[in-house]
Amino acid sequence: MKTCIFIIYLLIFYPFISSAQPPKPFLLTHIVYPDLDEYSELFVEIYTELGFKVELIPTPSLRGLILLNDGVVNADVVRINVIAKTYPNVIVVTPELKRVSLSLICAKGVPCNRGVLADKNISILANERMLALLDDGEFKSIHVDNELFSSVLSMLKADRYHYGIYVIDEVIKNHFAENFQIVELKKISINHVIHKKHIGLLPRIQEKIRAKLPGFNRMRLGNKNHFEPQAKFGQANY
Repeated sequence: MKTCIFIIYLLIFYPFISSAQPPKPFLLTHIVYPDLDEYSELFVEIYTELGFKVELIPTPSLRGLILLNDGVVNADVVRINVIAKTYPNVIVVTPELKRVSLSLICAKGVPCNRGVLADKNISILANERMLALLDDGEFKSIHVDNELFSSVLSMLKADRYHYGIYVIDEVIKNHFAENFQIVELKKISINHVIHKKHIGLLPRIQEKIRAKLPGFNRMRLGNKNHFEPQAKFGQANY
């Protein structure tokens, strides 16, 4: 009799007990980069709607991908498509979020064209992953390895260096053009990325992105006059 009462109790109250369980934690990394805060907010919203308690973690670019590939974190807000694909445990989520430009950023008053990349007397701020996106043999300048991309603009403005290689979209370009010369080197895609252990969640993530992306892009373009060179989460490497 007691067994029957216990079973009836479970049947009646289990749905309420289950619904009262706290949401699962979800570790979401992001790089600190000019004007990417809105992407972070978009994916916090998406995963919250999917029932997770999201913890947003700023990380250096390379370390962020290593943490994701090792399964230490669950997803990263946005990454360059072709770079993320080199990590075997990382799923590049479609649709792409944006087509962006790998660009040469030059100080005002100096020569600024693609030929600068072949000048062996010129120093250019960049990291290895940016250079790997260029055509083989194209880069012959002096490579100044710089992982802290939040410092590139300040160094260019201070005339410590005259050149850097940066990934930008039209919103960032509008603001960079006020102080710098810009030459587009290559078009590339940026995508959201997740660990492969979440492949079962992939269709729901894609559905959310497809539903939200058009309005998100309209909002972002509408906010193009609001630009913060340093993201609010603090500095991190790209």
